[in-house]
Amino acid sequence: MVLRELQRASQREQQFSRSNVWRGFLLTSDEKRSIERLMGSALLDESLRDLLVNQRDTSLMASFGLSRDTQNWLQSIPASSLEELAQEIALVA
Repeated sequence: MVLRELQRASQREQQFSRSNVWRGFLLTSDEKRSIERLMGSALLDESLRDLLVNQRDTSLMASFGLSRDTQNWLQSIPASSLEELAQEIALVA
């Protein structure tokens, strides 16, 4: 039983240590909605997806109402695809 709990704890640590996600960063409900709109738009529009994932364009993020802190956080997430970016965001959101 103790071994099982240690294995679970180790799995949780691995899950949370797999990226440089800004720990302790809390999103407001408005910011969460803005990120959801941004991600949905990027899913549907290839040019927006490129601006978000590859260029991390802050003017795009600002146009969705994201704060400068959130823009900086999104820029710091290591991701090479929209799916990877979404997975990292989901750890915080």
